[in-house]
Amino acid sequence: MIQDLVGDVAPAFRATESWTNNVIGSAAACAFWGYFLYQGVIDPFGGIWTLWPLFGASNQMLAAIALILCTVILFKMKREKFAWVTLVPSVWLVVCTVTAGLEKVASPDPKVGFVSHALRFGEAIAAGKILAPAKTLDEMGRIVFNDYVDAALAAVFVAIVIAMVVYGVISARKALHSSKSTTVEIGGAAVAAE
Repeated sequence: MIQDLVGDVAPAFRATESWTNNVIGSAAACAFWGYFLYQGVIDPFGGIWTLWPLFGASNQMLAAIALILCTVILFKMKREKFAWVTLVPSVWLVVCTVTAGLEKVASPDPKVGFVSHALRFGEAIAAGKILAPAKTLDEMGRIVFNDYVDAALAAVFVAIVIAMVVYGVISARKALHSSKSTTVEIGGAAVAAE
């Protein structure tokens, strides 16, 4: 996904047969998640506190993306009569995870929404109050920062799932309008037909 995203700016980076591109893309993904692990070591309000609320949502969103991809492949292979097998659970996962992701970003309840939690702690900082679990104003500031990081990541996760749904529907519709299979299975893997 990183290679595709960067490939919009630098098209050569999309070449997945390039070891350099693959290593750079993988290193970037590891560095992003490594940030959370490192934060957990140096900041008791970072790391797992930041990562855990996103873990369940990101895990289920990944499952939704995989099911969307499987559904598109079934349409491209002209086996759309079997698409319900992947389509039903993908619809369920998309509805649940997008709803949960939006709730985690925008819920007005500070116990649920990252932004409302950050605003609550930000207002307390402005008033000079310290709210649990923080013990200092510095810790309060880190909680606010981590809440905004969580909100941004949750919003990105939701946007990725919605983009996958949109592009999945576009690809499935193109496959339906094609008279022949546009993907074939070779050795257990689906590849584009020539």
